[in-house]
Amino acid sequence: MGKGFSAVEDGQIVTLYYPLDIDTLAGADSPVIVLMENYTHATIIYSIGVNPLAAGVVTIESCDDTTPTTATEIAFDYYRYETSQILANADVPGARTTAGAAAGIIPVAGGVPQMYVIELNDTQLVSGDIGFRMCIADPGAASVGSAVAILSGARYAKSSVTQMAVV
Repeated sequence: MGKGFSAVEDGQIVTLYYPLDIDTLAGADSPVIVLMENYTHATIIYSIGVNPLAAGVVTIESCDDTTPTTATEIAFDYYRYETSQILANADVPGARTTAGAAAGIIPVAGGVPQMYVIELNDTQLVSGDIGFRMCIADPGAASVGSAVAILSGARYAKSSVTQMAVV
């Protein structure tokens, strides 16, 4: 039997958006730039609550520094989950889908709660960039959600969590 992955001991958890009405962001980018210099992979989990009335386009930007001076939208892969407890197979992901750099993900509005799992490798960043940030366009109506990134593939793994991953 293989060893499981402990996000706390073998990775790093970073909050990108605390639970909130995404409409209040008015298209603001996440203030968190996740540094990838010590990690090779990020799994981003974006959860949208009950009855999202609208959905803002989700993109991922490769960032050259912590300001960022230059942020470039990049393509990424994701899976969509419907998370209603009353639906059969609610915990089964949809097919792996590639989101174009500018197109991003357009969440389904007016449906059951949903979750998007974005898989991002450090090699997908623009060469020389230090990390990424998640951006959600203003959905124009109530849409409660939150997002976290789980970093893995530590280049300099230690027995305790000592690596900083956020600026």
